[in-house]
Amino acid sequence: MSDYLSQDEIDSLLNGLSEGGDGGASDERYKAIGPIFELFCKQASSVLGTAAARAVDVVSESCAKADFGAAKGKLPGNLVSLTLSLVSGLEGDMYLIMDKKVVGVLVDLMMMGDGSAPYTDEAKEAVSELFNQVMGAYSTALGGDLGESVSAGNVSVAEFSFANPPFDAASADMGVAKITVAGLVNAYVVALIPNAFGDEIVAAKVSKSSPAMADLNVGISQSEMDALTNMSMSNFGDTGGGGSFGSTQFAPPPPPPRQSTYDGPRENIDLLLDVELDINIELGKSELSIKRILELAPGSIVELDKMAGEPVDLIVNNKVVAKGEVVVVDENFGIRIVSLVSAEDRVKSLK
Repeated sequence: MSDYLSQDEIDSLLNGLSEGGDGGASDERYKAIGPIFELFCKQASSVLGTAAARAVDVVSESCAKADFGAAKGKLPGNLVSLTLSLVSGLEGDMYLIMDKKVVGVLVDLMMMGDGSAPYTDEAKEAVSELFNQVMGAYSTALGGDLGESVSAGNVSVAEFSFANPPFDAASADMGVAKITVAGLVNAYVVALIPNAFGDEIVAAKVSKSSPAMADLNVGISQSEMDALTNMSMSNFGDTGGGGSFGSTQFAPPPPPPRQSTYDGPRENIDLLLDVELDINIELGKSELSIKRILELAPGSIVELDKMAGEPVDLIVNNKVVAKGEVVVVDENFGIRIVSLVSAEDRVKSLK
């Protein structure tokens, strides 16, 4: 199928907008936002399960326009709001609303407890760190889905009440998911997504699936649509088709990226291919006093000098050769390479 719209399709879209109907637009909106929320739930299940050392399932049930009445029915207890931010690739905040009892169970399990400890204000730092890991895995998976680099900011935690939300329900979308922790939790979580962030998600998904539709996303004005119609008629020309699109010349696709920057003879390089090297991943560094080190115990948190979501170093024989993002694959940690140190910098590091 062509990535370009026919004149009939453009006319149909113009007519739909002029008639004011938005039912189809709403359906398309949640077809875009729904999979993004489902991807978050999948990554949350994996990371929370690893941290809790037991099965944790977060399963998306619905994604629609925000309805605080329905949300209250799902979350009747005392609540906290986790502000989950994306700062590059996609930019915006999503608010994850959870019952304090659920948060207390997750934090206690992460601290190697039995899940019976109640939620306290001291747990805010721990749950923030826990969901920093979730957002790290989510941003990596989302970047792969959208085909671009996506990074997350630090998670913040605050008290929440539907009587005093950070924004009006009329200006937000809402995702509802069921969270279960074997033998301990059977509850709901609600994600509130401000319309501005939802619009970014829709634009990104539409752009990925159809470059032409990216220019016709929800919210485009009538004057812009008229200009697009006029441009389509003048730029593509009339080749006897009575106003339909004429023949189109496409530029050849760019050549594929080269797999190696080495252009010299390979005979000597081949002799080294079986040489084994030590590879280490450095998440960050920290300086602690001897007293602080002696006070370390299971559950202690050591703060590193890198921000959450910042690329980590891949080190070969004590030399940094690449930057990567931490990922979780089948309960194993790894990194996805996002950039390589230039050949010039690698040579300088050998001196």
